[in-house]
Amino acid sequence: MTYNLLLGDSLPWTILFFILVLFALLTQHSTTRSVPYVIRGPVKAAPAFFLAAVSWYLNGPPLLTLAFLLCAGGDVLLDISKATVTWAFEVGAGLFAAALVCLSLVYLNKPLDGQPLVLLSLPNIVLTLFVCLWVLPKLRPSLRIPAVIYLVVLLASNVIASTSVVPAFLGSTLWLMSDLAIGLGRNIPGSPANGLTNLGLYDLGLYFIAIGYLNS
Repeated sequence: MTYNLLLGDSLPWTILFFILVLFALLTQHSTTRSVPYVIRGPVKAAPAFFLAAVSWYLNGPPLLTLAFLLCAGGDVLLDISKATVTWAFEVGAGLFAAALVCLSLVYLNKPLDGQPLVLLSLPNIVLTLFVCLWVLPKLRPSLRIPAVIYLVVLLASNVIASTSVVPAFLGSTLWLMSDLAIGLGRNIPGSPANGLTNLGLYDLGLYFIAIGYLNS
């Protein structure tokens, strides 16, 4: 089985998406910290907003469009919490969890015959458990239960994605790797994970999820 790697089978849309990703990545660089967050936030969320617009335009699954919108909202809120709004991180994580639930339902509606990818989810499960056991003791006690709940949702979504089309499982796995890297980067001193790589993996993951359901 082959897949067209162009978003919506369109080269211009694909180029525009990756231009937006480039600008989003710049919001994670130290040189842009002086830019007001009212500008940086929407720029960071632009790739997810764009995918939502493309999904809506192509009459993609409504839950896919909703998932991308929720991701965009999460993108904005997670960085607000670094400033003054203490509740934004929890709400942002909740939006991402809701997006993962929506995507899981999309995955279930397009199963792959024979489900040949299911076994490939096993390394992801092992890696997630390893990172969880490593990072969890370093979290504030008040964050441990929400973090575990989010990881369970994230991992369950990845396992469900392994029953669907190849681009969706690849995209889900990139999202998983991004979030695991965020956990390592924020809680393990000396971790090579950083905002640029984490956001890049996540946006690329959304891209592959999109082409799994929006391409002909």
